[in-house]
Amino acid sequence: VFCCCSPSASRLDGLFFQRCSSGCIPTMARAVVVNAAQLASYSQSKQALLDSGYFGDDILCHFCASMISGLVTTAASMPVDIVKTRIQNMRMIDGKPEYKNGLEVLVRVVGREGFFSLWKGFTPYYARLGPHTVLTFIFLEQMNRLYKTHVLDR
Repeated sequence: VFCCCSPSASRLDGLFFQRCSSGCIPTMARAVVVNAAQLASYSQSKQALLDSGYFGDDILCHFCASMISGLVTTAASMPVDIVKTRIQNMRMIDGKPEYKNGLEVLVRVVGREGFFSLWKGFTPYYARLGPHTVLTFIFLEQMNRLYKTHVLDR
């Protein structure tokens, strides 16, 4: 009979928790990189487009700035995503984890597969992240516009 307070249950809980939480830190690191890259590159690219004189502060400018932001975010986050995925999928070898930390993952990937393997799958990643970034920032700009006109009466 299996009891939740038996020693075998606590061992299973420990393994379950360890396995489920093995990718928490890399997932948080990826989230930081994605958000920082998206926000910073959108603001910078929008300002650069406005300063060029070819764009007004309209939906076309927001679309182009969002696509640029998606491109920058993809380039910045793919290496972190590779680390996250490898850590989440790592095996135990002779009772020890395959990797010690994210830096070891990066060193091994670059050593075995080459530097540019960190961006393997760039096109499908961008095909997923680009539209997400466009929708996010176009909605943000439209909400800001509505807020300014209806709440602040500008």
